Amino acid sequence: MASTLFGFSTTAVAQDTAAEAVFEEVIVTARQREEKAQSVPIPITALSSEQLVTRNLMEVRDLEKLSPNTSIDYSSVNGNAMLVFIRGIGQVNWAATQDPKIGMYVDGVYYSRPQGSLIDFNDVDRVEVLRGPQGTLFGRNTTAGLIHVINNKPNTDEFETSITLGSGNDGQSNYGLVVNAPLSENWAARLAVSGQKADGVILNSFTGNDRGNEDSRNTRLALRYLGESLDAQLTYSNFEADERGPLGSCDWYATDDPFTALGRGGVLSLATIFGTFNDVRSNCLNTTRDVSIDTTNDEANRADVDNLVLSLSYDFGGVTFDSITSKRDIDHFNGTWGWVMGNGPGSNMLEILNNHGETEARSQEFRLSGMSDSFEWVVGAYWFKEETVESLDVPLFRDVLPPDPAVWPFFYAPDGAGSTLGAAALGAQLFGSRSQAYDVINENEAVFAEATWSLTDKWDLTVGARYTKDDRDFTRIQTLFNGQPDQFYFCPGMPTVELAPGFSVATSDRCRQTVSYSKTTPRIIASYQASDEVMLYGSYSLGYSSGGFNQDTRMRPYLPETADNFELGMKSDLFDGRVRFNATAFHNQYKNQQLTVGRLVDGQPTADLINAQEASLSGIEIESMARLTDSLTLSATMGYIRGDYEEFTVIDNVTVVTDSGSLASEEVERDLSDIEFGSGPSYSLDLSLMHTMSLGNSGEL
Repeated sequence: MASTLFGFSTTAVAQDTAAEAVFEEVIVTARQREEKAQSVPIPITALSSEQLVTRNLMEVRDLEKLSPNTSIDYSSVNGNAMLVFIRGIGQVNWAATQDPKIGMYVDGVYYSRPQGSLIDFNDVDRVEVLRGPQGTLFGRNTTAGLIHVINNKPNTDEFETSITLGSGNDGQSNYGLVVNAPLSENWAARLAVSGQKADGVILNSFTGNDRGNEDSRNTRLALRYLGESLDAQLTYSNFEADERGPLGSCDWYATDDPFTALGRGGVLSLATIFGTFNDVRSNCLNTTRDVSIDTTNDEANRADVDNLVLSLSYDFGGVTFDSITSKRDIDHFNGTWGWVMGNGPGSNMLEILNNHGETEARSQEFRLSGMSDSFEWVVGAYWFKEETVESLDVPLFRDVLPPDPAVWPFFYAPDGAGSTLGAAALGAQLFGSRSQAYDVINENEAVFAEATWSLTDKWDLTVGARYTKDDRDFTRIQTLFNGQPDQFYFCPGMPTVELAPGFSVATSDRCRQTVSYSKTTPRIIASYQASDEVMLYGSYSLGYSSGGFNQDTRMRPYLPETADNFELGMKSDLFDGRVRFNATAFHNQYKNQQLTVGRLVDGQPTADLINAQEASLSGIEIESMARLTDSLTLSATMGYIRGDYEEFTVIDNVTVVTDSGSLASEEVERDLSDIEFGSGPSYSLDLSLMHTMSLGNSGEL
């Protein structure tokens, strides 16, 4: 873990602790308007810039320490992407034909792809983690919650700079630079630059390079105009990463036994296939931190992400108009190698090389909001469109000994020789390679409204709804490495040609699928101010995640997911504000929950995003703080979740050999209702004790 060496700033602010509340009140925009986090009837973890520093939270991944039922980690395949799970729900597959379950927002802009989501907290104003469906106001598939990072804005108050430097073991280092420059009475600019590095923990003895290292940079430049009624800001930001990826599937290996269920998704480890693995697998099984490999491959993981955002806010006097226009371009290359294994019976044993993709995302949001003594409202419209063009090479069974012809004769049989498959190209392909390319266009349109009525001095009622429409257009291209059509690739629904009894294919190098879905998602919240110190609330919301396609050869569709979410909660500041205790109990009822499982398709094991017909999830979340003395604070967060699949069956197509020796397809129903629900821990607990020392006019330590 990196630690700060030193930092300095040209401005210092003395704190008058006597004038402050016991605990800092963080102002949030969880309901698209500014209000205290303790006043929002939503389970939310809100952290100010000061709290991020005092708790040593340096990047998005660190949020899991303080937000209950939240799990965040790097992707084992792509180090500059994050895997986020809230209440056990998230996504391990980020194909462009699928959407994450956790929304990632930066300054009100939705980040649809995980590349470049490794956000550090240099010059951040606050971070908000909202748990539970947030689709009414945020939309875009926030079924389980969202993370919103709000950066500091340029200000015209004074010129200021700050620099931070840090280092740690394993070559870890980080730096941060912030400059705020008033340009005139109404104009200001702000620059924030940061970066971090770390050595890899895997040594490639052939090339001498480390694998799994970290090398990323963030740059943000903002220009702001502050007028009497108009607040306008243009922001450009860039994220760059140039790393050598880790072993693609090391996290999935944990045993030498074949066909043993492992890991979160029930991943299976296959000991041998037509021979033995090279030393990659044996090193994956190594439990020590330092691992050595010997391979000519040393592919890099690179990402270059550009963001351009124009934010406008105009106060008409009682009514405010907000507009957010964004443009996000992603260029990523993932050269990670290693066995990519299906989490099901057996393994498809594919090796991914040269995965290169480019994404262009555009969005526009308009909002009108207003308030009176007893009524607050917001209405808006949203448009989002992204296009992803991606290519990858897939060498099959690389570094594995070829099969024994005496055992697998059909792999070597010539055309027309009367073999079961009747095609030598199958064997050539299995031990050769193919190239795949995708063109995915996702478009989303939505309108939304929400209002809060103060019915009495104690009762508030919030009602809102969002109508959203999703369109997907998916084109898939597959060829052999020599550019020739892949004769064993076919488009769903195309006429087939029988090569041999029970073995039919339809050839094409280009397939296209389109689909459209729409849904209205409501939210109702009732809150009761029991006393000046205690607020109670109950809510119902409908979470929604659009349907789409799997990105493999069959382009299999999956249905939209819905989640009826019920919550009861309380927020309180007790004992003259010296104890803060917030708690939430929730229950979700899922229909067609989307998850990735291993299954057999045409006799081949693969990992599919499919739907579980019925599932339920319940849990509790507690966040508490206690000021034990004027300088000593105890903090605790606790989370518990339990989920069950009430109905979950899939139909697998298994290729079998008939009594006559021919191949036939047979449908087999599998009941998966007893598999483990979701990802992440069932229990989570974090305890911290913070001691504050006064430095007089210099602040606190």
